[in-house]
Amino acid sequence: MNSMGQMTLHEKLALAMKSIELEKAGKLEEAIMVQKMLPIEAPLAKTIKENFGAEALKACGLNLSEAEAVYGKDWLTR
Repeated sequence: MNSMGQMTLHEKLALAMKSIELEKAGKLEEAIMVQKMLPIEAPLAKTIKENFGAEALKACGLNLSEAEAVYGKDWLTR
């Protein structure tokens, strides 16, 4: 991770490759867990929050670190 706590491109690619390998091995639940570790882009997180609410977004279990870096740590409660 970089100094701001965000994943580097290399780290994101490594997770994506791991997810693909797990899926090919028939380990779908594990592949999904790894996919959820990948941060979603800030505008997408904001759109999900606006359309479905903060609680629904939190319930998805997605990595929101990029949205926190852009919008601030308290962005879900604003």
